[in-house]
Amino acid sequence: MTVLTQHRPGEQHCNLFTLVRHRRQDSLGPWASEPSKIWAREDLGKGLRLFSLDASLEHCQALVDHIVESATLAIDGIQIDYALESTPRRHWAYRDYRGLADASMPSPFTHHSAELIEYRSLALEPHKHWLDMLDSHRGQAPLQLSRLGFQLDRLTDRVGNLMIAGAEDAIASELVAQHDRTLRLLIDADELLPGAYRATVWASHGGDEVLRREIPVTQAQTAIELASDVDHIGFAMFRTDDGQCIDLMEAYLIMGIGGQIKVDSGPTLQFHDRRGHLIHEVNPAGTISRFHVHYDAESVELDKGIRQRWLDRRVREREAAARREGNFERFQPAAFDDAARYIVGLLRQECDQKTPVYLADPYFVTELANNAGTNLNLKKLCLDIFAATASTPLRILCAKKKEQQVEPPPWWSALPKQLTAHVSVRAFLSRDGKAAGFHDRYLITARREIVITHSINGWHKDGVTFASLPYDVYRAEAERLWSMGVGSATADLLVAAIDGVTR
Repeated sequence: MTVLTQHRPGEQHCNLFTLVRHRRQDSLGPWASEPSKIWAREDLGKGLRLFSLDASLEHCQALVDHIVESATLAIDGIQIDYALESTPRRHWAYRDYRGLADASMPSPFTHHSAELIEYRSLALEPHKHWLDMLDSHRGQAPLQLSRLGFQLDRLTDRVGNLMIAGAEDAIASELVAQHDRTLRLLIDADELLPGAYRATVWASHGGDEVLRREIPVTQAQTAIELASDVDHIGFAMFRTDDGQCIDLMEAYLIMGIGGQIKVDSGPTLQFHDRRGHLIHEVNPAGTISRFHVHYDAESVELDKGIRQRWLDRRVREREAAARREGNFERFQPAAFDDAARYIVGLLRQECDQKTPVYLADPYFVTELANNAGTNLNLKKLCLDIFAATASTPLRILCAKKKEQQVEPPPWWSALPKQLTAHVSVRAFLSRDGKAAGFHDRYLITARREIVITHSINGWHKDGVTFASLPYDVYRAEAERLWSMGVGSATADLLVAAIDGVTR
């Protein structure tokens, strides 16, 4: 049993995730002798603490019953608070070795699928705090969560939950691909009644099914001959009496590995100052030795070509789907009017009168404002953007080149108030005054987060691409910047409001 808690000064420990893992087969362990039933404790930093206990399933179940009844767990004098729904959900988790594949929750066991009993938590604060902690931890060494036995950093919808996972290990199975175009289903079980299980094995190459076959499950390994190379394999095993799938495994195969090692034998030149201190060193190009290692060199060229064509088709299909859904659009320099209609159309469709729209463009005040006075197309676009968002707060984030004693009024300050009353513009200036301090370009509506590749004033020259993202990364960034408030002075930025539109 493992318990991950969060502790903040002046508050009780709260549960972030509790996991009970148990094996159904006593002969498989996990202990050679009786478990100690002593809690071990590990501090992970940032207020995180991991408690772990080796005990019998009966002992852990008693602890779970107490948690569900009292919403607390005491460990060595430390009280841990829980917020669980009283009715558990029962579901299954299977093995999946496909990395970032969009699949259900993978099994907490490496070699077995699992039947899960899960008590869900709908409390908002632990979930929000966990996400904030993950955001602040980016770029640092990953959290040491391996002993937790669960990928809570990826499966954040499980924060606050309590889960009991029972390994389906009455029968151990594995599917292995051989380089002689053979699949082998390996079965290991103490007792295996004839006909007790059945299995379906599948394999594909380049998106085309090469194999899908139902085979009997026996303790002897079953070999299946293939007609071509494969890059994706899997199997599912079912109990015959009730048809329940007790094990499922999928994996992508590495078709080839190419590597190159370079050994530079050129001299190293060192530069010293007059006192003999080393100030710089360079390595002029010299003789370079190369070693090339290629794996699976005997792969048939036809299969390689088929797979490459399939990958190319997937790229085109994804791009076409993104265009159909309005998630990706590219406009050439000569298509400024089309780009303008596209962004205005998005705004008209997705303004909902409550959720603010964020438009980030570092040159909205500088080059754009200056050019809009003489470039009719730019001025029309700004007017259309103001009009399309008239019923929704429009928050524009931009940059300033330098801080001025007296800010000249922007060109739009003379516009009617009914066109600009909903618009606020904030500019960000680096404290050193040498750089703009803000460089991103994006549009955030109630339902979309769209990256814009070029500033509006450059669409004539460079064209522009709009790409929707599913991550809400820029939304969080925009809200953080806006929350700094006018006049804020952080370690890096100064925040100013642009007179003429801010209300």
